[in-house]
Amino acid sequence: MNLKMRVLALRQKALIRSDQGSAAIEFAFIAPVFFALMLGILEIGVMMFTQFALQNSVMDAGRLIRTGQAHSAALLIQDNIPLPQCASDAASNQASFNNEGQWFKQQICCGVAPLISDTVCKSDVVVTTAAPAAGFAGDFNSLMNSGTAGTYFGSDPSSAGTPAAAAQNVACQIVMVRANYNWPVWFPGLAKILNNKTDNYLVNAPNGTHLLTATAAFRSEPFTNGVAGC
Repeated sequence: MNLKMRVLALRQKALIRSDQGSAAIEFAFIAPVFFALMLGILEIGVMMFTQFALQNSVMDAGRLIRTGQAHSAALLIQDNIPLPQCASDAASNQASFNNEGQWFKQQICCGVAPLISDTVCKSDVVVTTAAPAAGFAGDFNSLMNSGTAGTYFGSDPSSAGTPAAAAQNVACQIVMVRANYNWPVWFPGLAKILNNKTDNYLVNAPNGTHLLTATAAFRSEPFTNGVAGC
């Protein structure tokens, strides 16, 4: 009798020990889905936060044109006078700019730091503008041009000449500003999960990137003496 009880006890212990590795095996099945979900939340969350920051930055920078602050900055740049690197922060370091376009792009870069570093923003963020005399009925094709716009006065032919003359032409006109940035996807393997044959949600730009774009359209205020009310 004692022998039978010992055999039963040994069998029970063996059964108990056989369950000890089940948790590891179950986690091995669940882990890929779990980590894919967590990485997807992290990737898309940071990417969308950067999208909102870029949109807000373009809106704030566009206001500099709309209110005439860009006009004032252009006059100072023409006289080689250093300006605060970020117009939104008067205490920021002074910097010299080659032209008003370089200054305007810097204002957008100020709004997206540190999500997009200043160095990366200057090299990879594409800023284009257009202010055709015909307003919304005009030609905004310059927004599709590659590279950084040399001036925030865009494709308006009448904006040629000095910055002061250009700013006068933009006063009381329809202006559109656009900024594009190809966000490098951190976890390219997620594209196989989130992309399909017809809808490339995560990777939709060259070199495994996701295109972030922000646009602002507005009518500039009559901020110069020679322009009547809008």
